[in-house]
Amino acid sequence: MIAGKKRRMPKIGLSKKAVAIDVDWIISLGLFLIYLGAFFVFIRQLPGQDSPADSLLDNVHDGIVDRASWNVQRVPLFINSNISGKEPMIINFPYDWKNFTFEDNHSFDIKDSKLVFPRQLIQGKNVLEIASSGENYTLPSEDFDLEASPSAASIDSQRFNAEFSNAFLSRASHFDKERLDEFNISISGIVLKPETASTEANISALSAKYKLVYPQANHTAFVVAGFSRILNYVGTDAKESHDIVVSATVRNYTFFHVTNALSGTINYTAGGCTSGSSRYIDFNDGVSGVTFVTPEGSNFSFCIGNSTVRMGIQFALQNESRYDIIFHPGDHNATTRYVSPYRTAFGAIENLTGVSTPLYRKLNETAYDTLKSAFRYPSSRDFSFTLLNDTGGTVFNYQPQLAGATNVFAKESEVFILDKYGIKSRHRLRIRGW
Repeated sequence: MIAGKKRRMPKIGLSKKAVAIDVDWIISLGLFLIYLGAFFVFIRQLPGQDSPADSLLDNVHDGIVDRASWNVQRVPLFINSNISGKEPMIINFPYDWKNFTFEDNHSFDIKDSKLVFPRQLIQGKNVLEIASSGENYTLPSEDFDLEASPSAASIDSQRFNAEFSNAFLSRASHFDKERLDEFNISISGIVLKPETASTEANISALSAKYKLVYPQANHTAFVVAGFSRILNYVGTDAKESHDIVVSATVRNYTFFHVTNALSGTINYTAGGCTSGSSRYIDFNDGVSGVTFVTPEGSNFSFCIGNSTVRMGIQFALQNESRYDIIFHPGDHNATTRYVSPYRTAFGAIENLTGVSTPLYRKLNETAYDTLKSAFRYPSSRDFSFTLLNDTGGTVFNYQPQLAGATNVFAKESEVFILDKYGIKSRHRLRIRGW
């Protein structure tokens, strides 16, 4: 060190500018921490996903949906039709449903596991929906022109009457004349006599069923309101093949028609017999007639007597075979289309789930304490719920208690009302708790 010189020490301290910066930073940090604390306090006050209020409303929502939900089954019936107009439909119904109906609540009968109903068809594809649920269906009250008993069935609008003896066709008249009698059925040469069979007549306003059960086979005839037709089914459990012959005496007709090449006048003076293979044969007088439509591979023959025609039709008896006797106005042109009128098939069953209005109504009428217990809702707190339609109108309102001056929490969700026909409609379920 050089003698005589003092060592200069550095100044310790901050400038005014530096102090101001430090103060600002401290203030900003403090404000940030205050804001952050306030934010978390605010968040904790909101009913978040795991908050008690939200969980309670979820319990109410789930309880309502669980108790008001139900299932409805629907199945489409496809009808591919070659004709247009109203037809008597008889279709094997393969489901064991107890409560079911058409989506449009159209009238029908179910007899011998067959769906029997008249229907307006269009040429081409027709689709009918059938629905089933746990709720009963009430069919519309309609007036049908079928007058039936165990011994007869008549359709006044068609001037048609069929007489049955022991559920077996004995005579038929049409347009005020006797047209058919001496009706017989034989299987493999054995005549089936009605007095040896067990019989059943099932009569309703829409249809009449006449059934005979023999050891060899069973025979069922249907007459459907509005139609001058006898629609017949022959069934058997036999594994070996059998031929069936349907025979009858035909009266008061002057023409026959099988095909354009095989048709003509019935000459009662000259007599004679005609035979061939065909599913179709018609007898008429130009004003009215009767047509027989039988299964594929049928053979027919008829012989003309003094004033009658004795006719027989033979075909192979399947597990179930159908043949139709169709009385009609006009000549054969009225019925040629009925050889293959339509084909039917059921589609896949659709299982639908939604809220049932009757079940919701039952819930809406349940005691408040009962629902509180079922929904695990605290006795010290209250709730209400409202079902709204798609326009915001109130359908049901469950409000046993008023909220008063208190905090109210709300939850609203979309639900679908499912009616017994399988039709869904959009609704909203609003739940309030306090």
